[in-house]
Amino acid sequence: MLVITVLLVVFIFTFKSLASYIKKIRTGDPNESDITYWMFSYDFKSPNKDWVPENKNLLAKKRARNFLVFILYLNAFGIFLLLNSFTAHLLNFIVNPEFSYPV
Repeated sequence: MLVITVLLVVFIFTFKSLASYIKKIRTGDPNESDITYWMFSYDFKSPNKDWVPENKNLLAKKRARNFLVFILYLNAFGIFLLLNSFTAHLLNFIVNPEFSYPV
């Protein structure tokens, strides 16, 4: 249970720092803001109907930001799994308080 607690703290700290870093960086896309930091760059609707190719530098920045958002999603999923495991261990300890080594 101690390992799960430490991992949970590390994942939460990583989530908070990654979210604040994603909020700070800017790719140059007019649609991104502090509220939409969790969205991928292709989730935004284009205001114009005609397709205009974007600058390669802007595409590289968007790709890097999308990778960070993907890592943020993986981190959130890991927090979900660790929180479920922590809750299961805690409930097991409440029901059966005798000492046993966690598996």
